[in-house]
Amino acid sequence: MNLRNNQSGVTLVELMIAVALSAFLLLGLIQVFSASRLAYQTTTGLARVQEGSRFATDFLQRDIRMAGHMGCSNDRARNSRQPNAFLDSFFLTVANRDAGLYSAAPFPLRFDMPIQGYEADGTGRGGAVNVSAPSGGWTPALDGALTGPSGLNPAPRPGSDILVLRIFTGDAVPLLVNIRPALGDPGTVTIPVANNDFIEAGRYYGLASCDRAAVLQARALAVSGVFPVGTGGSNLVTGFNTSQGGNGPPVTDFNANTTQVFRAESYVYYVGLRGVDGMPSLFRARFSNGLWGVSEELVEGVDSLQLMYGRDTDGNGAIDGYVRADEVAAGAGTYNAIADRWRQVASVELGLVLRSPERAGTPDRNASENGTLQVIGTTVNVNADEAILRRPYETTIALRNRLFGN
Repeated sequence: MNLRNNQSGVTLVELMIAVALSAFLLLGLIQVFSASRLAYQTTTGLARVQEGSRFATDFLQRDIRMAGHMGCSNDRARNSRQPNAFLDSFFLTVANRDAGLYSAAPFPLRFDMPIQGYEADGTGRGGAVNVSAPSGGWTPALDGALTGPSGLNPAPRPGSDILVLRIFTGDAVPLLVNIRPALGDPGTVTIPVANNDFIEAGRYYGLASCDRAAVLQARALAVSGVFPVGTGGSNLVTGFNTSQGGNGPPVTDFNANTTQVFRAESYVYYVGLRGVDGMPSLFRARFSNGLWGVSEELVEGVDSLQLMYGRDTDGNGAIDGYVRADEVAAGAGTYNAIADRWRQVASVELGLVLRSPERAGTPDRNASENGTLQVIGTTVNVNADEAILRRPYETTIALRNRLFGN
C-alpha cells in the first residue's frame, strides 16, 4: 500500500477561504473593540467634564457671593452713608484716605471695589472665541499688578474673562478690646486666645462693625490673643490714624464685642495653561504678604471662562440688565466713578466651557445639540478634527450682600 497516496491536505482555495474568514472575523473584533474604546473615552470624558464643572462652579459661587460683604453692613450701604470714605485702609496715607483716593492703594488691596472684571476682546454676547488657539487681550487693559514677573503665574490665557474679588470671608472672630487709632498709630488688635490659629503672619484682615470697616495686615503670629498691625514695613504707612473718614463726618472707634475680625482675601480667577502639559485650567491667585505667588490650579480642562454682570443701577434690589465687564464702567472718568459702577453689580452670569483631558470621540463631539457650541451668548469655535469632548455650563450667581435691599 502506498501511504503517500492516502494522505490529504489543504488546497490553496481552501486556505484562501480560511484566511478570508479569519480576516473578516478579526475585522469585526477590531470594530467592536474600537466602538467600545470610543464609548469608554466618551463616557470617561463626559464624567471628567461634569465633575470639573461642579468643582469650578462651587469655587466661583462661594467667593462671588461674598462680594460686598463687610460685616453687618455691606459696602454699598456704607458708601451711600459716607461716599468715598466708607472704608479705612491701613495702606493709604492720611491725606489720600481723607481725600477718598483709594486708587493710591496697591491694586490687590483696593477693597473699596470688591468685584472687578476684565473682558476678553471679541467675546460677550454675539462674539466668538476659538478655544483651540485663542488670541487678543482684555478690556480694560490689565493692571500692571497682574502682568509681568511679579504678576499672575502662570499668565492668563487669551480668550477668557478675568475676575478680581476682594472680599471679607465668612469666618470671623470677635474683637475683645476697644481700638482707639485716633490716639496714635494703630498698634495691636486683640482676639480670643482660643483663636490664635486664625491669625497668620503676612495675611490681610478686615475689621467691621455696623458703623465702619478697615483693612489691615497681620505683622506677626498671634501670641496670647494679640497680633500686631504696627506701621512701617511692607504695605503699611507710618503715621496713619482713622479719626476722620474723608469728606464725611468723623467715624467712631472700633468697639469690643460689636466688631468682628474677618480674613480679607484678594483673589483673581482666570484661565491659564498648566506648565506640565499645557492643559488649559481654571486658576485662582491669592495675594498674601505683598505677593501673588504661584496661582492655585483649581480645575483642569477649563477652556473658557465667560462672565456677564447684572447691575442694580437704582438701588432697588433688582437687576436692571446684564453687561460685559468693559461696559460696566464705560464713560466713567475717575477711579471713584469706576468703583461706584462696580458697586452696582448685584449678580453675575457665569459661563464655563470644559473639555475632556484626552481625545474622547469624533469631531462632532465639539458641537452642542443645535450644532453650535455657545456659552453666555459667545460662540465657541475649535480647530478641526480634534475629537475633544467639550461642554458648556452656565449659572447665575447672586451677590447676596447687594440684592433685595441688603
